[in-house]
Amino acid sequence: MNLLQQTLELVQIPSQTGYEEAICNYLEQWCKNSLAGVPFVRQRHSLVVYPPQIDGRPTIGLVGHIDTVPCSPSQPLEIQKGRLYGCGASDMKGGITLMMEALQEWENLPCNLVGIFYDREEGPDKDNGMRTLIDELPPMDFAIVLEPTNNCIEAGCMGGVHATVTFEGKRAHSAHPWQGQNAIYRALPVLAKLRDRPRQEVIVDGLTFYEVITATMARTENAANIVPDKFIVNVNMRFAPGHTEVNAIHELTNLVGDLATIEVRDVCNAGKVCIGNPLIQKWIDKCGLIVNPKQAWTDLARLTAHGIDAVNFGPGDPSRAHQAVEWIDEAALIKGHELLFTFLRDICKSEDPQV
Repeated sequence: MNLLQQTLELVQIPSQTGYEEAICNYLEQWCKNSLAGVPFVRQRHSLVVYPPQIDGRPTIGLVGHIDTVPCSPSQPLEIQKGRLYGCGASDMKGGITLMMEALQEWENLPCNLVGIFYDREEGPDKDNGMRTLIDELPPMDFAIVLEPTNNCIEAGCMGGVHATVTFEGKRAHSAHPWQGQNAIYRALPVLAKLRDRPRQEVIVDGLTFYEVITATMARTENAANIVPDKFIVNVNMRFAPGHTEVNAIHELTNLVGDLATIEVRDVCNAGKVCIGNPLIQKWIDKCGLIVNPKQAWTDLARLTAHGIDAVNFGPGDPSRAHQAVEWIDEAALIKGHELLFTFLRDICKSEDPQV
C-alpha cells in the first residue's frame, strides 16, 4: 500500500462530523475487497473489524475516528514535495491508513487485531460513535488510539467539562441604563478570575498535565438597544487523570460564588496513564519512543474506563489538527508504519507462547 496515496483517497472523501456515511461506505467496501472473509459489523457509520482470533496471542485494538472538523475554505487538497495537504490528513486519516495497512497483514502478525473505525468523535460526547460500540468490544490486552502524536506516545488524556454559566441582571432601555442591572457587568469579576487563573500542574507517573478553566463562548439574548438581563458564558474545564468532573465543578462553583448559576452540559472523563503496561514499556524501550502527556481528550478515556489499557500514537502532527491548512508528511507516515509494525510484529511476538 502506498501510504500517502491511501491517505489521499481518504482525505478526498469529505467526512465532517455527522456526515460520515460516504467514508464509512468506502471502508466497508475496502473490508469486502481487501479483507475477504474477515467479519465486520457496521453500526450507524462506524465499523468494527474482527479478524480470526488465535488463543494465547495478545489482542490489540487499533482505534480511529473517521470524522473531521469542518474544512476551512483556505484548505488545499494536493500532494506537494512529499506532503499531503487536506482536511483530516493529520487528524486522523493518516492514522486510519496505518490501521488499514495493519489489518491487511493480520494473518502475518503474532497477535490478534480488532479494528475500530468510528464516527462523530469531533462533536458532542453524547453523539460519539464509540459510546455505542464500547460495550460490544471483545476483551483486549492493549489498544492504540491513532490520534496525531508526531509518532510519539501520548499517555492518558485530560477530562473535560462544558458548563453554561448564566449571569442574571435587570432589563432596561439602553438610553436609561441606570434603571436596570447589566448582566454583562455582573460577569466581570468572574471573567477576571478566569483570565488571571494560572494553569494548575498535576504530575501523574512522571508526566505533567495542566488543568485549566477557560471561557470559550459568550452571548446575550436581547436587542442591541436593551440592557441585557442575562449573560451566558460557556466555560470549558480540563482536568487531569486521577481527577473527576466533581473536582472541576467544585472549583468552578467556588470561583463563581453567588454571581451566576451553573449548568453542566457535557462531561468526558480523564483517561488513565498506562505506560506501566509491559507491552507498551517494551515498545518504548525498544524504539526509544518519546512519552508525552495528552493535554487534550481522546477516546482513550473511554477505553481505559472499560479496563482496556491504551495509549495515543499516530503519524499526524497535533499542531496541524483543526488548523485552516492541515497536512501530513509522507516521512511521518512511513515512520509511523515502521514503529507500529515493530510493536505488532516484534513486541507482540515476545508475548505469543506459540511463536
